[in-house]
Amino acid sequence: MNDDAESLPGFTMRTLIFIAFSLYHFTVAQVDDGGSTGSQGVHSEYSEHYCSPKILSELKELKSLAAEQKTALEELKKQAAGNQCSTEIQSELKELKTTVAEQKVKLEELQKEIADKPNVAFSASLFGEGGQTLGGYNSEVVLKFQKVFVNIGHAYNPSTGMFTAPVRGVYYFGFSAFANGKNAMGVHLRKNGQNIVAAYDYNNSHKDVNGANRAILLLEKGDQVNIGLWSGLSIFDSYNSVSTFSGFLLFKM
Repeated sequence: MNDDAESLPGFTMRTLIFIAFSLYHFTVAQVDDGGSTGSQGVHSEYSEHYCSPKILSELKELKSLAAEQKTALEELKKQAAGNQCSTEIQSELKELKTTVAEQKVKLEELQKEIADKPNVAFSASLFGEGGQTLGGYNSEVVLKFQKVFVNIGHAYNPSTGMFTAPVRGVYYFGFSAFANGKNAMGVHLRKNGQNIVAAYDYNNSHKDVNGANRAILLLEKGDQVNIGLWSGLSIFDSYNSVSTFSGFLLFKM
């Protein structure tokens, strides 16, 4: 030591040595954190020396609380994910239940409609055998199509030539007519005596003539439909069934 150092009081010199020694060990403890047992001892010693026990305790509690909060947050995330999946499944199940209920109602309505809808269909030719001609009447007459191919529901009466609607609904009707030789042909589809559509053909070269037509009608229960032969004109039929009358119920109203 120089003269100035020797001239310092002994207390001051000891104080400087202690401070230098303390700084050295504190620095070593900071650099070698988590190292050997000796370093950990120094770190613990000087951490307790420079941090109050209260602060260290609060720090420990905060670390513990943070760990607990992290665990709780992860559990909440798992629960939230589970609840979201459950909510989606419940929503889909609700939609499926609604769809099934709607389909059940529609099915019941359809079954009821089918049960309430009568089966109505007929088809017949005027004679269906031999070869006969009708016509030359002074007034229009109702044609009686006597050879019945099918008459489901028995709404058509071959004895009168009348079709009577069993229920209110929309019906389809079609007819064909033929005349041979020098005869002219003309017929009407009639609803309750009113002419709806017609088929007419005429020539003077002694060739066969024919025609056909069809109509869709809304009929009330009890309405009647028939084919009428025009006055003065003729119609012919044979085993070929060239003059026919047919109809069926499309749907009930």
